[in-house]
Amino acid sequence: MYLDFFSFSEHPFDITPDTRFLFLSSQHEEAISTLLYGIKARRGFMLLTGEVGTGKTTSIREMLNRVDGGVETALIINPLLSTQDLLKAINKDFGIGDGQGQTVQGQVEALNRFLLKCDRDGRKGVVIIDEAQDLSLEALEMVRLLSNLETETHKLLQLILVGQPELETKLSSQALRQLRQRIQLRYALGPLGGKEVRGYILHRLKIAAPKCCLAFHSSAFDRIYEYTGGIPRLINTLCDLALLAAFTRETHIITKKIVEIAYQELGDKSWARPRKRGFFRRRRA
Repeated sequence: MYLDFFSFSEHPFDITPDTRFLFLSSQHEEAISTLLYGIKARRGFMLLTGEVGTGKTTSIREMLNRVDGGVETALIINPLLSTQDLLKAINKDFGIGDGQGQTVQGQVEALNRFLLKCDRDGRKGVVIIDEAQDLSLEALEMVRLLSNLETETHKLLQLILVGQPELETKLSSQALRQLRQRIQLRYALGPLGGKEVRGYILHRLKIAAPKCCLAFHSSAFDRIYEYTGGIPRLINTLCDLALLAAFTRETHIITKKIVEIAYQELGDKSWARPRKRGFFRRRRA
């Protein structure tokens, strides 16, 4: 609706995980670098966590863009699967056929043969499971068992679990202690800081239209940070409404007042509260 008015070639604040719009804050860059290091060093299990909307999925997709040709990857985006269906999904994404049938054992054996061939050819196998907090205990146990696919010197399969903070809670259970002990790299994404919010918004505007007819007041950036707590997905939602509010008022300037009007247009405001900046952490073993 407002694309022509602001001279946009596309919507700047869509919530789809488009890596072209990825704003590489220092922590997002470090998260990607940490996972790439883990893959290269064959660290086995890795964990990426963060609140809803902090950019986990987009960071994973950017990481996949950076892996070299010596890495075979399988990305699972629907973890609400049975143990057997999870194995089938992994093998399908690797391009493996039905193997020795539909049994769990047949799927594991087909995966092991594939990984052994990759190893002989100098390639690595990596499985990334997004929204991993939704995996059942049985599926998580199967994921642990897959880490047993190895040679005498190294792991054949690298596994990256990506999820919300609830994933850490689930992994802390006594039933999953063996899996928890195998996680060698952890990284937790936090929200953006005030200056980063400004950079994030300007970055997305530049991608959508290098010469757009739009300006933000400094106070507007401050109000957006206050309402969203620095969560990228929430920034997108609020900014999209702010652009719509500016369009209906025929102004090319986003002021604090415009942001406040956009905030009032929100239905559920439970997420829009001032928050302290989060933190991230990394651990290597």
